[in-house]
Amino acid sequence: MIQIVPVVVLKHVVRASQPDVFRALTDPALARRWLAPPGTDAVHAEIDLRVGGAFLLRGRDASGALHSVTGRYEEIRRGHHLHQSWNYDGSNDRLRIGETVVQTDLLSVGDQATEVTLTHRRIVDVDVRNAYREHWRHCFDRLQAALG
Repeated sequence: MIQIVPVVVLKHVVRASQPDVFRALTDPALARRWLAPPGTDAVHAEIDLRVGGAFLLRGRDASGALHSVTGRYEEIRRGHHLHQSWNYDGSNDRLRIGETVVQTDLLSVGDQATEVTLTHRRIVDVDVRNAYREHWRHCFDRLQAALG
């Protein structure tokens, strides 16, 4: 029997230093520049970067609908690692699946290159996993543009 693991794992190399990539993950002004799925513009970000601290990301799609993600930081190793809860609230019924977990690990692969490993857990539905996989890939492309 084949067992499906409810997880999305993506690796992406960003042409930027590890500290710059970590800052893009944790600075609200930078997060607004890249952390939104296709067809959505990030309009607001709040980040309380401490274990137990909350975050809020809000975007608006082309139809004007608002989409929000909230959560709490469960583990932080500054410059290297974030582990956070992830709760979507918005008009996309398919993505309203309750709390999931996002882990981001950074590894320097040169003076100006960082490998980002993103692991998004607790996504049982295959269509939702595929949607998040597409969303995260789009975000990574925007991340590169935001960092130059």
